[in-house]
Amino acid sequence: MSSFKGIAILCFYSNGLFQGHCLSTINNESPYSLAGKLIDHTDPKHNDCMEPDDFYSVLIQPYNNKDDEIISLLLRRPKNNDAAGLSTHEHEEETNNGYQFTFETSQFLSGQQAMAFKNKYFVNNNNSSSPEEDDQDLIVCIGNIEFKKD
Repeated sequence: MSSFKGIAILCFYSNGLFQGHCLSTINNESPYSLAGKLIDHTDPKHNDCMEPDDFYSVLIQPYNNKDDEIISLLLRRPKNNDAAGLSTHEHEEETNNGYQFTFETSQFLSGQQAMAFKNKYFVNNNNSSSPEEDDQDLIVCIGNIEFKKD
């Protein structure tokens, strides 16, 4: 896989985890899933005049094409901005094996709207009650996604 462009639905939980789906705008299929977690990472080239970004370790996995590789990325998100997108940065180009990734939020859901959306579109794979199951602070971001390898 060298590139994908479409829509993504990302569900962020208060424990630092998120899950998501990619949707093709061409055929309405969902070719990829995303899973990520907030990690403790500092940009060694960080500009001290700027607020540091949050970093997520993210896996992008193909649903159907088993020949496609699972992509592991280090993504940035502006700190303290729940509606912010996710992106790669030139500082992590080697870490991300040449992949570029952008997600820009166009619709932001919180509270009961986010919970209803999560319950409709995301399956809980755990039979026991988990923190994600009743997370009243979860948010859902919907927007344009693109990832590619140059």
